[in-house]
Amino acid sequence: MLRFSLLFLLLTPVIWCLPVELAAQIIDPSSSVRPIQGDPDYDASTDRRAGPQEQREAILDTFGIFQFTVDNPNSETNWRDSLLDGFQRYEPDRKVAFDYATIGQRGGAAYALRYEPLRRRGTTVGLRQFDLYQVDGEALQYYRLEHPFTYLAHVRESEQEDNWTLAKFSRNFSDGINLVLDYNRLNQQGERDQYPGQALRNTHVATGLSIRPPGSRYSGFFSYAANTYEQLQNGGIVAASFQNNAGGTEIDNLANLEGNLDETRLRYSFRELMATQYLKFGGKTDAVSGGERRAFTLRHRLRYDQRRYRVSSEVFSPLDSDTLEFYKRFPALIIDDRGVRNQIEHRILENDFTVSTFRKGTSADKAIVQKDVLEAGLTHILHRIRQDGDSTINNLLAHASIGLRPNDKLNVLVSGQLNLIGQTGDYRIEGEGNLDLGTAGKLELKALNQLYAPDLVQQVYRLNGETLWNNRFGKTLELRLEGAYTLPFIKIRAGLAYSLLTNYVYFNAQGRPEQAGDVNNLLQLTLQRNFKFGHWNLANRLLLQEADQDVFRLPRVYGEHSFYYAGKWFKVLNVNLGFDVRFATSFSPYYYNPVIQQFQLQDTETRGFQYQVDPFFSMRVTRFRFFIKYVQANNLIAPEKLLYLTAGHPYPDEAIRLGVSWRLLD
Repeated sequence: MLRFSLLFLLLTPVIWCLPVELAAQIIDPSSSVRPIQGDPDYDASTDRRAGPQEQREAILDTFGIFQFTVDNPNSETNWRDSLLDGFQRYEPDRKVAFDYATIGQRGGAAYALRYEPLRRRGTTVGLRQFDLYQVDGEALQYYRLEHPFTYLAHVRESEQEDNWTLAKFSRNFSDGINLVLDYNRLNQQGERDQYPGQALRNTHVATGLSIRPPGSRYSGFFSYAANTYEQLQNGGIVAASFQNNAGGTEIDNLANLEGNLDETRLRYSFRELMATQYLKFGGKTDAVSGGERRAFTLRHRLRYDQRRYRVSSEVFSPLDSDTLEFYKRFPALIIDDRGVRNQIEHRILENDFTVSTFRKGTSADKAIVQKDVLEAGLTHILHRIRQDGDSTINNLLAHASIGLRPNDKLNVLVSGQLNLIGQTGDYRIEGEGNLDLGTAGKLELKALNQLYAPDLVQQVYRLNGETLWNNRFGKTLELRLEGAYTLPFIKIRAGLAYSLLTNYVYFNAQGRPEQAGDVNNLLQLTLQRNFKFGHWNLANRLLLQEADQDVFRLPRVYGEHSFYYAGKWFKVLNVNLGFDVRFATSFSPYYYNPVIQQFQLQDTETRGFQYQVDPFFSMRVTRFRFFIKYVQANNLIAPEKLLYLTAGHPYPDEAIRLGVSWRLLD
């Protein structure tokens, strides 16, 4: 197995350099555009006749479905949900651009395996282990459509208690009113693929109402979002308990293993109400050119956000049980022999006034875009924080942005923010741009520079009413430069990113926050290339990153690959058949500490080369999709080699997953 791992790693760069034709993107069947070469529905003879093709049914929603967020309803993207590529990777930690590492559970605490900066915006609590799953009013997708639609998806895992359900619904009413419903439930409560003392139920519900009367200057967006995380956490598996199994390090029965913690419960409750209203002036159609004239808008946002964080853990004195390995490792966390608890309540009231001017246009796929935009505003945020005591914090932020999009080939946006009151002097300046050079390639650039104060829990943290630490850290200065270039003649996308952080705050191996006294650097290289061999496809993504290991614990090389057959069976059935592979080179992963609720450094566990293989089959008939995959099939060959992307938290062994999705049009 070691020889296979080394061979796989050595062949990876060779595969990237093979001069093979890249597969074209498969388009959505709801699009009015005809299939192009590389699409499973493409037929050369039919294409020459320029007529509708088989299985490319004429549906009522030929107008298409366009999505946008409340921050900028004049900038849309085309919503596509019927592709098969990657459909089997339903896990939230694998649906993102680069994988996240979890505590071995879908929906569990997670951190990014590729470092990316956080956009700071005033006072923050700093409990971010569930940010990957969060739904709020700013991220809620609104839709522009002509016919109602419903989107349903469900995944059945090893047991009925382990499942994932997604439902989206949107429809128009009279007078320019549109309703959006978004529901997401993730359950991991079975016993077959859960370690002792580990279970979760995440529930995300969001609903939005947009009011845009035809011909009116007024438009309003009103939303409610609720995110609830209910989890039982075990602090990781006691390594010695693997040796106590009859199969040595192989898992015969998960119930025979031992967790580091008993009865450690976490519950986060986020509730948000948000109203965003626009008043538009100008923007009328020019009688000569037929285009829209420059428009001016006034925007007001009122947002109320209530967040409750609670964690409790039983200690069971005296400390003589194997299940108390956690408190033997962190004795400073034993404040009370009966157990420990932490509870934080954070209430936010935000008022924002913004004025902007823009010219509206249409992209090639008929989405509404802004040719240019100039925006400036003030935001006042009132924070009420309770952590065994009350405190009130006011933030007043000035913000501005300028954007330019003269055509589909060039898009530039620069924005800035400055704290005038509360964390005075904190700032963020960022910019991003895309330039499509046609046959010469595509260039993407990003830059970020920000100065920000540490999070609340990095400064003060309390257990059972007693202060665990009280720090006075300085501010962190961060610089991020990032670029990517797509070379069309060799079909490869290469990206390079560099981060420079001064006074970075992290959690050390003792589970306490610490501020680095020097400058820390991260250098990251990403490579992406897809190949097509007839009906066979090979999709590759490779990440190489070098960081200061005293502060950051990330894999130096991380790869994601998918090899599959794509074709049409029986003239009606689009199928993908193959396997997904991911691997990570040797590193010392972070450890998740459930009492302080943070990912921290650890120096006791180093993982060598690791990999995961997931065979899958997926199919599509019109708007119905189905997949079946065998997760962690590599454990059939090496059952003792579990995947560890977080220290002490192995991913469960092999299991079958079944998933479906269906889009309904009325």
